[in-house]
Amino acid sequence: MRAQIAQAARRMHRVTQGRRIPDEELHLTLAFIGAVSEERLEHLLKPPSEIFPPAFLLTLDDWGLWTRKGIGWTGPSVVPASLRRLAEKLDSWLRAEGFDLERRTFAAHVTLVRHARPVALPTFGTSIHWHVGDIALMNSAVTADSARYTVLGKYSLL
Repeated sequence: MRAQIAQAARRMHRVTQGRRIPDEELHLTLAFIGAVSEERLEHLLKPPSEIFPPAFLLTLDDWGLWTRKGIGWTGPSVVPASLRRLAEKLDSWLRAEGFDLERRTFAAHVTLVRHARPVALPTFGTSIHWHVGDIALMNSAVTADSARYTVLGKYSLL
């Protein structure tokens, strides 16, 4: 599945000439939390089990460009109810715990390319079927040229 997403990133890169996200950095963000203290991190590492749905299938079958931000992405044409509920429950738990999150609607997507030129994209091609069996709490170290992600915690979906 990751190889298929990486292939989609290479295709989009050829078309848009943007900066392709390295294969190992491809991911779908459920919530962006920002910087936290060590004390708050300990709390984040212990989310309540009731926010996690059973494992589910996510089908990436669409792609597009957010031209204002220069982002090329892939995502589902229909967001599975399990993914939507997971994002909503995670958002509710984080806000209840006092974390300051973005106030925009959840957009299920994997960023493929940054600094993409606004061009007409070909059709997406073959759907990518992603069996979502776990989620992770990630630390992102952002530089001017890239971002590097480190897994801080991993949680299985039953």
